[in-house]
Amino acid sequence: MSNRRPRIAGERRRPATPGDEHDEPVEGPEPSVEEGGSDAVEAAPEARPRAPRTPWAPLSRRARIVLATLAVLAVAAVAFAVVATLAVRQTEGDAEARVDAAEKATSAASSALESTLSYRHATVTEDLEAATERMTSDFAKEYEQLAPQVASAAKQRKIDVTATVRAIAPLECGQECSDSRVRVLAFVDQSRTLDGKPGSPAALSVVVRMQKVDGDWLVAEMTTT
Repeated sequence: MSNRRPRIAGERRRPATPGDEHDEPVEGPEPSVEEGGSDAVEAAPEARPRAPRTPWAPLSRRARIVLATLAVLAVAAVAFAVVATLAVRQTEGDAEARVDAAEKATSAASSALESTLSYRHATVTEDLEAATERMTSDFAKEYEQLAPQVASAAKQRKIDVTATVRAIAPLECGQECSDSRVRVLAFVDQSRTLDGKPGSPAALSVVVRMQKVDGDWLVAEMTTT
């Protein structure tokens, strides 16, 4: 029995191998160049290499927007930091100015109270006039309206009054804090003599509004309780 495989039309002839002596050679037409033989197969064109991206390659529109936004945010952050620093320094400066104003106003109020609430019957008119020098012009006018009554009683009864500030401190100002207006609370003791004889002492609590005028702290209002 023959082991030969039927030949397929157009199949190329195989080279003989051992054991195939009895096989019939496969016949078929040799491929020509025109028919697309192996000699006619052209090499595939090589792929063009990609140009490497360089750091200086133009950025995309989205990347430019992102970078621009980051730059704006960075500038805004720096500006905010500068403004915040200046604001803190300004606030600290204002606070120091208010503390300094309160101290000076309190000291001026203490001296003004002792001068305003003290007088001697022999010099009462001059004493009351001198007291107005420590007051604002508006408050001095109010004080002068009461001065004649005080002077008259002091002369008739020979009253001498000495005022001593026992305690004094600035009041909380809240939203009305200012380096030119300060309110203080004072506790004042008054000792009296009537025709040379000791009289009953008096204890007053006084709220004084001090106002800075041309660099001087003056009494702008006085309320006793």
